[in-house]
Amino acid sequence: MDPITPARSLLLTAPRTLAWVTETLPPPQRDEVLVQTTSGAISSGSELPHYLGTARSSVPAGYPRMTGYESVGRVAACGPEVRGLRVGQRVVAFYGHRTAALVPEQKVLPVPEIISDRLALLAILTCDAAKGVRAVAPLPEEPALITGAGAMGLFTLFILKAYGVAVVDLVEPDESRHTLALPLGARAALTPDEAQVSVADEYTVAFECSSRNSAFALLQERLQPGGRLCVLADGNREPLILTPAFHEKELLVVGSSDGWDYQAHAAWYFDLIQRHPTALGEVFQQAITPDELPATFARLASREIAPVKVLVEYGP
Repeated sequence: MDPITPARSLLLTAPRTLAWVTETLPPPQRDEVLVQTTSGAISSGSELPHYLGTARSSVPAGYPRMTGYESVGRVAACGPEVRGLRVGQRVVAFYGHRTAALVPEQKVLPVPEIISDRLALLAILTCDAAKGVRAVAPLPEEPALITGAGAMGLFTLFILKAYGVAVVDLVEPDESRHTLALPLGARAALTPDEAQVSVADEYTVAFECSSRNSAFALLQERLQPGGRLCVLADGNREPLILTPAFHEKELLVVGSSDGWDYQAHAAWYFDLIQRHPTALGEVFQQAITPDELPATFARLASREIAPVKVLVEYGP
């Protein structure tokens, strides 16, 4: 292998402005591995606000900035202190829209060969959903309500059912997404109007995954007194406001971000989906090449397309 590896990275240089930048990567040092990308993903809920320049953050946006965060690839080279990985091994890593990257060994997740790239990529966000579910700690008999059938809402549904929660309903205004929720085990997929007339105070736990204040208000209305509500949406769209129901019912609201333990979760997740086939990969509703990334972001921003997630196929 050449000691220098060419790599391309997709950078956001200003709102709505993307550019591929070519760099050369040195050989991996010490505990690093060089990963050659085979697949990546666009997660619209978190990436679009940054692309548009509308993301709400405590830190002002700086440019240029890297795009994306989910990648699957193969280890092309290992540093001299790497012990747990080998050349040719498939891994999930956190480096975004790049053709190759140098990553510390402890920050990659080994992927069994039998797992598809689509399902392997989801090890990251399902871990983020699992952290929120673990924070609320629902019992199997506690009915749960989720708002939003985007990526995080569907992953939360998947985790709740995997953890044994019997009744999970999901609220989503886009009825075309209801067909994604039902195969994952939702008892019902409801529109907001349908959820308003459902049984009052039916749910003991709830998960806000839409970044919409109207959805946050709905959950507060539908929860039983003393209910627990987890905000799993990243807050990039609009503020979420506590309603009078929050105080009257003495609700508990917790926030959640990132994963609880990516390595431990990935081992559990890969074992689970090998033993129990899942429709989770259907969240990838469009597949593109890396060169189509800039145009795809523009189409997402204009709402010409609205897939839950986009698969980016780099090839072998």
